[in-house]
Amino acid sequence: MRIDIVEEARNFQRMMNTLNKMMENEVYVGIADDTTEREADKTGVTNAELLFIHTNGSPVNNIPPRPVIEPAIHNDKDRLADMMKKAAQLFMEGRDEEAIKQLQRVGMRGQNVSRQWFVDEKNGWPPNSPAVRAAKIKKGSTDPKPLIDTGELRKSITYFVKTKGGGRVR
Repeated sequence: MRIDIVEEARNFQRMMNTLNKMMENEVYVGIADDTTEREADKTGVTNAELLFIHTNGSPVNNIPPRPVIEPAIHNDKDRLADMMKKAAQLFMEGRDEEAIKQLQRVGMRGQNVSRQWFVDEKNGWPPNSPAVRAAKIKKGSTDPKPLIDTGELRKSITYFVKTKGGGRVR
């Protein structure tokens, strides 16, 4: 009986260590400081600001909400959860370097599903207004979809893993 209690205590401690490692190594998907500046924008609006506006909409400017990252991640949550589970298992086995690499794969997956969301029919975004559609066609677009013009906003969505001690890994 004592052996069972000791073994349970060891398992509990391993689990707590794994949880701490998962909390110390976080995956972020979004627009980082180094990808927020817009080359084509003369108004000074950054990619991060633009994504915020489009995520929440702007009634004053007649812009409907078109959220990107949260619904894209939610749509892929089962796959991402499996990938996170694998990272936790690697941490539990003491294979920290491999676990960090797995977290990088999670970040890359989050980045890719977020970028894909711009053209995914499941995004449920309202179509462009006739005026915006006409302006995009005038600029040369053959298929004027919402939030796609130069592709700069979409490409600015990246990921990084913040490791223990504050380091960043891509």
